[in-house]
Amino acid sequence: MNADTPYLDPAHDTDVAWARRKEATLAALKMFRMVLDAVRRHSEWVESRHGISAVDLWALWELTQTPGLRPVDLAKAMAMPRSGAEQLLDGLLRRGLVRREPAPENGGVSVYFPTFDGQRIADASPQYGQGVLKAAMGQLGDASLGKLVRAMSDLVEHLPFREERAALQPMAELLRPGGAADAASRNDR
Repeated sequence: MNADTPYLDPAHDTDVAWARRKEATLAALKMFRMVLDAVRRHSEWVESRHGISAVDLWALWELTQTPGLRPVDLAKAMAMPRSGAEQLLDGLLRRGLVRREPAPENGGVSVYFPTFDGQRIADASPQYGQGVLKAAMGQLGDASLGKLVRAMSDLVEHLPFREERAALQPMAELLRPGGAADAASRNDR
């Protein structure tokens, strides 16, 4: 028996135990809704304020934190496929928000820097440039973050419609109509 599963002793009131479990499940569901709503609202705020997606802002934020990133470095920083990071950088390059420079020390692989306009956008959202969920998790203590990871791992293990590729997609992309499938197909192009 899992340590988190309430032990239902026949000598105790099982109705009370099940009512508490139902209450805890509903409380967790409400909190998930609040998390998803915060991510959605942040994404809408970024788009209305800056005219770019929250994912674009995150990439700019990463580039302001560590200028001169290679696409593979950005992919690692954002937990996304390299092809997705390359597409993201190409879009930012077309909009004039980043510039690309060859880096002879990296075997000619290009590195990216924010332009003045890209830096201005990133600077306008310093606290949530990497997204509200990642920022909130950054505020957790090590013990709380560890508990969260363990609890989420347990939860994900029981999800029936789990898509492993979704783990490498930005949250705001997953919340859009079409979700992980559309985001994955965009990254596969």
